[in-house]
Amino acid sequence: MSDTEIFEMEKPKPEKKPRKKKELTEEQREVLKERLKKGRETALKNRQKKALEKKIDREEQDKARDEKIAKHVLKKNPVDENLAELKADLKELRAELKEMKKAKEPEKIEEIKIQIEEKKEEVKVVEKKVDFDEEVKVKEIPIEKPAPTPPVPIPKRKVFNTKLGKFVYR
Repeated sequence: MSDTEIFEMEKPKPEKKPRKKKELTEEQREVLKERLKKGRETALKNRQKKALEKKIDREEQDKARDEKIAKHVLKKNPVDENLAELKADLKELRAELKEMKKAKEPEKIEEIKIQIEEKKEEVKVVEKKVDFDEEVKVKEIPIEKPAPTPPVPIPKRKVFNTKLGKFVYR
């Protein structure tokens, strides 16, 4: 920055001359006042409409939230009610099944005992004598040893050596 720039910045701004106000007649003033009054009324109506619209939107949102909460808290779906009834029926049926099994158990035990006794009798009747007097001859099969396989050479791979800065085979 030079000295001239500093002085240019410090120069005061010229003051603006006040403009002359347009003088209005009484009739013009009355017309402007009426327009202003009408504009204010219209603006008020518009603000009220917007406020009412926002209020309705808020109520709808609150209603949706309440429904969601009620659904979560109460959890009363027709499927859930039907499910509870089915579970109760299932418990009753299981209890009946247990009772029926208990009643049939003594009969089954007796039947099983009879079957076991019959099988024991059959086993006693079917006794076989086996002769172990005969010698068993086993044929000898010559076993050939496989030929030794030569070692397989490991293929060399090309690897870059960073110390040498070139490719080396390893």
